[in-house]
Amino acid sequence: MLQQNGTPSPVPLAPDDLELLQRFLEAWCQENGVDSSADSAADIAAALIDWYLFKVDDRSQLKLALDESLTATPQLQRLVGKLDEM
Repeated sequence: MLQQNGTPSPVPLAPDDLELLQRFLEAWCQENGVDSSADSAADIAAALIDWYLFKVDDRSQLKLALDESLTATPQLQRLVGKLDEM
């Protein structure tokens, strides 16, 4: 589905999507020693949402990979690293 300006419309976020993004944000904050209410955390949260809505091709595959390994700190670091590259 396209918006009027021709860009793809994002699929609405479900509660499990928001939970996943919250886990990413909490992991980033913890690993970087940043309070979750800091401006830099808000910037990361916005980037996470943008990345998840527009750049993740298969959300279910991402969720499955994380569910299989809840202690996947290296995976979380790689995902956050991809955000830094944007």
